Amino acid sequence: MKRPIILAFALVVSSLFLSCSNDEDIAQPQQSTELFKTFQLKRDATGAYSLDLNLDDNVKVENFKNTTTNTNELYLIITDDNVGQKSNLQSDLMFNDENFKVDFITENSDKVPSISVFDDNIKFAKKADDKFLKNYSVTKIDDSTYDLDFDVASNISVDFVYNEEINVYEVHLEEGNKSQENNTYTRTLEKEENNLLQIHFVNHTNNNAKTSELLSIRKPIIVVDDGSKD
Repeated sequence: MKRPIILAFALVVSSLFLSCSNDEDIAQPQQSTELFKTFQLKRDATGAYSLDLNLDDNVKVENFKNTTTNTNELYLIITDDNVGQKSNLQSDLMFNDENFKVDFITENSDKVPSISVFDDNIKFAKKADDKFLKNYSVTKIDDSTYDLDFDVASNISVDFVYNEEINVYEVHLEEGNKSQENNTYTRTLEKEENNLLQIHFVNHTNNNAKTSELLSIRKPIIVVDDGSKD
């Protein structure tokens, strides 16, 4: 008769232990592998860049400027304070020479998403594309969808092309023969998983009055990497 009593006692203890373990699992908050939900990279009419982050709850950002790699390393950290939802980093981004990069580093993921930009230094009074592109922004909607919004100068024709050979969305800008009614453009771009999203503004300009040959300048160039490893 002792064996059934012992087995019954063991089952009760085991049940209580599992119940407590499940309660602890429920009490612990679930941590997302990507602590920010969306972002928007912008270049305004003055050429200055800014970055808006839509953060998850209880997330703060610490910005480390890595001068060796010319990278803004944004560390996203879970805190006990409800400080998330949005953080504007406009005044705290490093831009050097013609390269600009932001790494998003989270404490609970080995993925490092990033944004890279190739453009004239924001300290330059005159940019290579000034007479074509006035401003632009790239907004992450979700992991596979991004919105590109931009304004061009008057009398500039715009042509959208997806270059399959180099997997790049190209925005071709050229002086038109007649002024267009709309100077503001929006496009929704699709990004395939584990692939880069690349956007090139291609400025077709004639710097030599003696020839009709156009010179193509690719600036700015934006590259979005979700940090996935092969």
